[in-house]
Amino acid sequence: MQRRLLPGMAALLAFDAVARTGSFTGAARDLALTQGAVSRQVAALEGQLGVALVERAGRRVRLTEAGAAYALRARAALEALGQGALEALGQAPEKGLRLAILPTFGTRWLMPRIPGFVRRHPEITLQFATRIGHFDLGAEGMDAAIHSGRADWPGARMTLLLQESVLPVAAPALLKQGQDWRALPVLALASRPRAWAEWLAAKGQPDRVPVMRFEQFATLAQAAAAGMGLALMPAFLIRPELDAGTLVALDQERPSGAGYYFVEPEPAPGARPKRAVALFRDWLLTEIARDTVV
Repeated sequence: MQRRLLPGMAALLAFDAVARTGSFTGAARDLALTQGAVSRQVAALEGQLGVALVERAGRRVRLTEAGAAYALRARAALEALGQGALEALGQAPEKGLRLAILPTFGTRWLMPRIPGFVRRHPEITLQFATRIGHFDLGAEGMDAAIHSGRADWPGARMTLLLQESVLPVAAPALLKQGQDWRALPVLALASRPRAWAEWLAAKGQPDRVPVMRFEQFATLAQAAAAGMGLALMPAFLIRPELDAGTLVALDQERPSGAGYYFVEPEPAPGARPKRAVALFRDWLLTEIARDTVV
């Protein structure tokens, strides 16, 4: 390989951060650098390779076809270097667990429980990354993932953690006006465009067009708490707001048809799953069962 094609670590880290976050702002925050410094590193990498990797569109960044392909290679290289560092420090690969998690599930449900897993298995080094939707576990350097939706991840073993139920919620102040809550504007999650239609159809009510759409449940919950309209939320994720009274439930829970799954690569014939993956999967199922009993 020609040495002139091998990027510097600073440029590789900057490009990887831009590819992961989708913006120079997010990459700068992730790396504790200025946006200008990140932009210069990416531009230097493009100049070194002689190919455009990103297209700048306002505050957002879109990867070119070449950039998307290079991003997968860059992420795999960085993961390999990180794993090599762990091995050099005496931490065998078997003792590491690289897990892709959903943003809201990770912050609201998983992270408060992680100390319990660490106390039980202090020998396992955990690495977390945020991912939404399907992706190639191997190419991304992930041992497993938490997935929300259907059991439709190709080439993977999926273990159901829990079935999701949803309920409509709103800010208490929005209801003090005395109007029927069914006439209030509705807010929706961009990744679930049919959620309201299915819920309303099950209640025998006509479909309604959402006035706003949001990318993440956390932002949707904040908008509902601010009195912008009704939100259809997973019941187990909205408990803190319901307990605090910043949101109130307007109807009973109903199954959404979606579930939360633990996803791991399908093992080769005769191969055993990675021990750290099996331990984490079993611990998750225990925690879910404990919540169900409570």
